[in-house]
Amino acid sequence: MEKIGSKIIEFFASNELIKNEDKEIYKYAFNIILSSLIHIATVMILGLCFNLLIESLTFYCAYIVIRKFAGGYHAKTPVRCYAFSVISSIIMLCLIKYANSVGNIFTYLLIIFELLCVVLIILMSPLDTENNPLNSYEKKWYKTLSVLISVCIFIISLFCVLTELRNIGYSLICGVIMSTLVLLMRKVQITN
Repeated sequence: MEKIGSKIIEFFASNELIKNEDKEIYKYAFNIILSSLIHIATVMILGLCFNLLIESLTFYCAYIVIRKFAGGYHAKTPVRCYAFSVISSIIMLCLIKYANSVGNIFTYLLIIFELLCVVLIILMSPLDTENNPLNSYEKKWYKTLSVLISVCIFIISLFCVLTELRNIGYSLICGVIMSTLVLLMRKVQITN
């Protein structure tokens, strides 16, 4: 992926469409965009395979929005990140399918578990990384946003689960659960 980005940026630089001193910035941005597109395409393909396209996109959006401000675990390499993303998406899509096929007791347990996850997000967020340390202003701002977003998603998921939008509700719940899982993984990573 980095080789593709490098070749494209070199092409633009050789044709004087970007400045030589800006090449590294463009390479980084291109790799981020390409990586994001690959992740989204994978989520869509997995959603189609599970016959849960809307649910997979809902899960991914809820997860990404919370993770953006709450922080969490970051894999050391893009390949590990992609593998983790694929495996976690498959697990969450299986959970959505399973939740849809069982009774109300499982639904209520999921709601309680989601509430616990929201509390953990409130207590732990934000967790920054070595590559992206947060200053005190950013920490306060990210904390506020991660709390507001996770509480809003909890309320929306509760509404969806109690109405005819159960799968959307389950998808939102899975997004909160996954966000909490990567937050906990980062907490363990920091303490070790």
